[in-house]
Amino acid sequence: MDNQEHALNIIWVDDNESLASWCQYWTELPVIAVDTEFIRRTTYFPITGLIQISEGDKAVLIDPLTIDAWEPLRELMVNPSVMKVFHACSEDLDVFDRLLGVLPAPFYDTQIGEAYAGGQWSLSYVRLIQEYLQIEVAKDETRSDWIQRPLTEAQKRYAALDVVYLAEVYPLQVARLQEKNMLDWVLEDCESLKWQYQMNADPEQNWDGIKAAWRLSPEGLTLLRLLYIWRDEQARKEDIPKGQILKDRTLWALGKNLPDHHKAIANTEELTGRQHRLYGEEILKKVAMVKSLSSDELQLPLEVPLPSQAGELTKEIKAFVRERATELQIAPEAMMKRKLLDPIVRHLFDGTPIDWHNPAMTGWRREAIINPILERFKSEKP
Repeated sequence: MDNQEHALNIIWVDDNESLASWCQYWTELPVIAVDTEFIRRTTYFPITGLIQISEGDKAVLIDPLTIDAWEPLRELMVNPSVMKVFHACSEDLDVFDRLLGVLPAPFYDTQIGEAYAGGQWSLSYVRLIQEYLQIEVAKDETRSDWIQRPLTEAQKRYAALDVVYLAEVYPLQVARLQEKNMLDWVLEDCESLKWQYQMNADPEQNWDGIKAAWRLSPEGLTLLRLLYIWRDEQARKEDIPKGQILKDRTLWALGKNLPDHHKAIANTEELTGRQHRLYGEEILKKVAMVKSLSSDELQLPLEVPLPSQAGELTKEIKAFVRERATELQIAPEAMMKRKLLDPIVRHLFDGTPIDWHNPAMTGWRREAIINPILERFKSEKP
């Protein structure tokens, strides 16, 4: 069967009263499938064009361009008795954070689920539906303009099928996970994804992720941090992508050179004349602020990359992870992501303490793979 043969019951909701009524209906259900359509080409924030919800029968398409009373949907999204099912939901989290001011809870991501149920990492929606329902999904509306009105019938059908099929896949995937006793693992990773989203959204938490930031002096690091946080605030205020304010590479160059006059700013790598005119004074203020600080008020140096001698240890640990993932029939990337591997290698190599606040470092993963790695390689320092 292909998607053309799938009978659809599509309901268009574009007023506050209808939305409230549907939210009341969904509140009584244990599971709903959710998806969003949005555009974000020239803005900092996503512009929501559509929200789709289905229980597997009716596909309700919610029009955010005409609705303004969002409290019923907000309450539904955080209702602890209703599971919200998504596929590859990191951008959907951004949509709900912006539109409703909340993140869905509890929620389930079928892309994460498939890393455990079928051992397939980062599986696309099209392949997921093929795998579980043997249906070929056309993705010809992927690049549609979801802000235009009226939407075409093809757009509505495409959007509706996304959630109808997802509602059908969910119980089938959960059944596979229950057979493997891994449903809790997936739910843990969904919570971890939410935590990672919140960290990524906070410039205070990720300013030091700029490439080669560790090469900067304490003064340069302090300027990088101040400019990184300011850039995020400015991009939000203007609702434009952060790179239009200043690129990462430009922030790094400013941190390296600490320019204290306009001519020096003008020579900064990848900084346009327009950016200089708009933000040059702010850059000079931040540089002056950094230069007024005492040495004990500056950022501490960042960790330098591990030496090449640690490369062999990294390879051995990766092989160990692949072997363990094969035993469990799950995707190796789900078992141990690069962001988790680096601090473990560093701990084993030079004794750097592990930060156990990251939820991805605790729970099932700590017992199933992290502790075995620490035990197996504890005496492997070159």
